[in-house]
Amino acid sequence: MARIEELNKMIVENYDIKNFKTNGVAWPYELKQRFNSDELKNGYFEFQKKSLEIFNKKLSVKPHILSNFLYKLACDDNVLDKVKEIIGDNIYIWSSAFFSKAPGEGKIVSFHQDNPYWQLSTTNVVTAWIALTNSDKRSGALQAVPKTHTIGLIKKLDVKNARKSYLNGEKTTPDNDLLSYSQNLENFIKKNPPLTLNLKPGQFSIHHVNTVHGSGVNKSENHRVGFAVRYVSSDTQHIEENEDFATHVMGDKNNYYKDEITPDKEFSDKSIKQYKISMNSTGVFGNKKY
Repeated sequence: MARIEELNKMIVENYDIKNFKTNGVAWPYELKQRFNSDELKNGYFEFQKKSLEIFNKKLSVKPHILSNFLYKLACDDNVLDKVKEIIGDNIYIWSSAFFSKAPGEGKIVSFHQDNPYWQLSTTNVVTAWIALTNSDKRSGALQAVPKTHTIGLIKKLDVKNARKSYLNGEKTTPDNDLLSYSQNLENFIKKNPPLTLNLKPGQFSIHHVNTVHGSGVNKSENHRVGFAVRYVSSDTQHIEENEDFATHVMGDKNNYYKDEITPDKEFSDKSIKQYKISMNSTGVFGNKKY
């Protein structure tokens, strides 16, 4: 037992934020805000209940625009402290999304790097993956291959231009894949097995825009829900668009971005209006049936 605890401690130490430059991934960290598991899980389901009432569908992309609860999660002090260490003090939330897998649903996220999908001008881009429910290998946890952020683009996507393909409504992956396009990294993963980022509700991980990651099927009896928040430095832009919408968090702004109004409660009229505008931003992409 002591040996197992020692190995677990080594994993945490090796993948601490201080080693992020080497590994491109770090975990597990605790939110500064304290929630019990029911509060986080119910926050997700209450959001989706309200989404069905107002939009007649469940929503997955940029939910932090509509929900003060989710916006506060995205701006949690402990999360932002880690993000600042990596990309500096001038920060926008470019996008956010739920990754939800119901038991028996068979959903996966095929292994990929974010960069070719997102088409951003710098690599000062990180994702905080916040666990709203328990996330382990059995429930289809996030998995990542450390140090892959240092090797550049491994393979091109199976579409020429991800932004244009999204605007055209294209999807080239199987229905059970939460990604819209494939980077075809199956052989790479066979040679470079990923690590499982086990997270409890209220914990989070951080990964680089070029880190190879994905997740498997939820084989548990419970929902597995993650809230992924994508942060960019203020000098980062989308290479396909002349202007964009994003949520300013701290530091210097960039005139390239039009500020998204932040929510002061759940689904206010002004938040709904902003959400509809933000659905045209580049932070909305891919298969919106996450």
